[in-house]
Amino acid sequence: MLTRRTFFSKVLAGAAAAALAPADALAMPGRAGTWTGRASLVPFGDVPEDEFWKELRKEFPIPTEEAFFNTGTLGVSPRPVLDAVIQHMRWVEESVAHWDYKPTQAEWMTGYQEEVWVREKLATLVGAKTEEIALTQNATFGMNFVANGLALHPGDEVLMTNQEHPGGSMGWQLKSKRYGIYVKQLPVPIPPEDPQQLIDLYVNATTPQTRVWAIPHVTSQLAITFPVKELCHLARDRGIFTAVDGAQVVGHLKVDVKKIGCDAYFSSPHKWLLAPKGTGFLYVRSDRLEEVWTTLASTEWDNHRVGAYRLMQYGTGNFSVLKGLEKAIDFHMAIGSERIERRIRGLADRLRSGLREIPGATIRSPTHPALTCATTVYALDGWRAEALMDALWERAKVRVRSMGDPWGVRHCCHIYNLEEEVDRTLETLRAMGAERR
Repeated sequence: MLTRRTFFSKVLAGAAAAALAPADALAMPGRAGTWTGRASLVPFGDVPEDEFWKELRKEFPIPTEEAFFNTGTLGVSPRPVLDAVIQHMRWVEESVAHWDYKPTQAEWMTGYQEEVWVREKLATLVGAKTEEIALTQNATFGMNFVANGLALHPGDEVLMTNQEHPGGSMGWQLKSKRYGIYVKQLPVPIPPEDPQQLIDLYVNATTPQTRVWAIPHVTSQLAITFPVKELCHLARDRGIFTAVDGAQVVGHLKVDVKKIGCDAYFSSPHKWLLAPKGTGFLYVRSDRLEEVWTTLASTEWDNHRVGAYRLMQYGTGNFSVLKGLEKAIDFHMAIGSERIERRIRGLADRLRSGLREIPGATIRSPTHPALTCATTVYALDGWRAEALMDALWERAKVRVRSMGDPWGVRHCCHIYNLEEEVDRTLETLRAMGAERR
């Protein structure tokens, strides 16, 4: 039997040890920021898969009788991440009198320094260079920094879909109202039949005035996975700037921004990467960084020698959440992006397969394999979306999120979910459907 002690010694030893290090070590960028690699943290092949995920579930503070399927709104941080944040916050409050502002001293706040130690890890995670990564508070920050930073003029055109989250679109709308650019919203077929339909949306709507394609990687409401790699390469051939909204992706699907070929990519690690709330990042490709003006300005706002660092000059922030972000990356990398994606896609496939067998259940999100992910949106005949959400919680302690009528509920599968929780959902839905027939 795999005991809890041996599980940690084999699987998450590095991440757990870092989280439980002395508080002064957590505070020192030099010691806390060294990338230690990932291979030694994962025991491939010697832990049965079902046992692995059941043990891993114990590292999340969700009560065992509750199933949380709303990662698309907020992820649940594992204990090593919580420990890192809490210990560092306590250290800051206890030792702030020792802060003498000397270069050799630990940091007590963010918003002014380069924070290379965590940007390096983010860059490794998404296939970027460190100097191309700026730390933000969330994906909305990143989108606004791009929209407000690009020098667009009256008559210039931005293409985006009608399925954008407000955090992925309103910066462009502000730019339109203030500067007279034209924002064209492209109607997405629901559900799209195949990736080519989504590619054609952008290609067919492009004009000589088009300057930007704003592309969702995975949409928030209906979980449509866009063919971002194909779109970005088509845009580059046309000299069009691509800004990809990855709020629903990092920690969910494996991301390589260089292979995608986008000019900018922004995300919220406090969702699928399971980082502390209020963490985000913006990637801007190095050869396009000069085109993005700084939106929030402090000391280094015009320092173009330091890459995306000038986009991080937003004033005092909470250093402790960066310690948590670092541990969230460690935790994710210890398991492996491919292993996580395979696991959570498998859970979602199990859910979708079961839904197809329930009379009155309708899958609203895509079913084409190239357009699916670990999130499914579904409805049940006779049940309004909010009532469906509430009934799943009241009857089975299954937390999904209402997407409103006629879409139904959004159901996000992640690594703290188990097969039996998916099956419990399906059993409850089957009984609820029978009641209304």
